[in-house]
Amino acid sequence: MLSRGEIDALYRTHGHAVYRRALRLLQNEDDARDVMQDVFVELQRRGEQFDGRSSIATYLYSMTTHACLNWIRNRRTRLRLLAGYRPGPELIPARGEGRALAVELLAMLSPDDAALAIYLHCDELTHGEIAALRGCSRRHVGALAARLQRRLEEKLA
Repeated sequence: MLSRGEIDALYRTHGHAVYRRALRLLQNEDDARDVMQDVFVELQRRGEQFDGRSSIATYLYSMTTHACLNWIRNRRTRLRLLAGYRPGPELIPARGEGRALAVELLAMLSPDDAALAIYLHCDELTHGEIAALRGCSRRHVGALAARLQRRLEEKLA
């Protein structure tokens, strides 16, 4: 378990990066701040899960991605309620519908598939960069990406 001083030091050093990552995924400052706090609380509770296979920055990046995906999944009820409301096309921004569909699709995927989708399509990471994050080969990332594509096509069909 990490000490309070170690958590404080990590927060001062990496808090801004965690916040930026959460803000990029959630597109909401308040939600991003909440996720940032959740990440560091979880790090304090379960710091022993960091095994040192990657840098602490990579570990926090992954933790933040998963925390944001959980945050998005928790929005599912809100999306279901909004799905019944259909405003006229003049009220819907062009990006809004696509973003809502993306959030809904992410909520339907497993945490690993959702993280992979974000790495590929939002962050535009290469297979090599994703392989480094996930601790696997580029070839495996390619296979996972192909499987993800099939799953997304099934969900959209």
